[in-house]
Amino acid sequence: MNRMLLTLVVKDIRLHGRPLALVCAALIGACAALKHFGLHRSESIFASFVFNVNMLTAVFPSEWLIARERATRTFAWLRTLPVDERALAGSKFLLAAAVSTALWTATSGLFAPALWSPWSTGLVLQLTLLVLGALCLGARLRFNWQYAHFAGLLVFIAPVLLFMTFAGEDTARRAALAALWHAPYGRPLAAAGLLLLYLATVGVAVRWFARADTWQTVD
Repeated sequence: MNRMLLTLVVKDIRLHGRPLALVCAALIGACAALKHFGLHRSESIFASFVFNVNMLTAVFPSEWLIARERATRTFAWLRTLPVDERALAGSKFLLAAAVSTALWTATSGLFAPALWSPWSTGLVLQLTLLVLGALCLGARLRFNWQYAHFAGLLVFIAPVLLFMTFAGEDTARRAALAALWHAPYGRPLAAAGLLLLYLATVGVAVRWFARADTWQTVD
């Protein structure tokens, strides 16, 4: 299983590694240029820009790793081979997580180290990116092109909107949430919750793919 998983990851790197690397290099270059020429108004605004860049990149791998293989019916061909469907789906999430982690570490570490102060904040943000990427990959895996663009983002944005509505303009409620966030257990608890959500998302998507009919994996 592990050897097959590694083989499938290497296959995806050969097929999609160059465009993914070019996108990451371009985004790192954009962050470096903005930082060097001082085009950002403040450090906090630039830190938000770095995080938003990583959010955008979290969506991209689903287009190469899932949409392309659905459109070219690669999944249908691979399922005729002695390939474990769980490894086939899991390899997509593994490579996407590696790309997201590498880009986040590079951009935040080089250009916005404040995002890692304390380190638990950077970890929570990284796990948030992984959850977003997993939702987009899972939606692309599960739905065809008509719905996949929106399904993952909708599932991700819905709890964010609920949280913003809950916080609202209530000063006491916002103060309580801020106190929870800054408590010694606040960020580790958020990180643990996000990690469980990420693992659950991957598990559900891989389980569905392993049981799906071949026609459900093509557009």
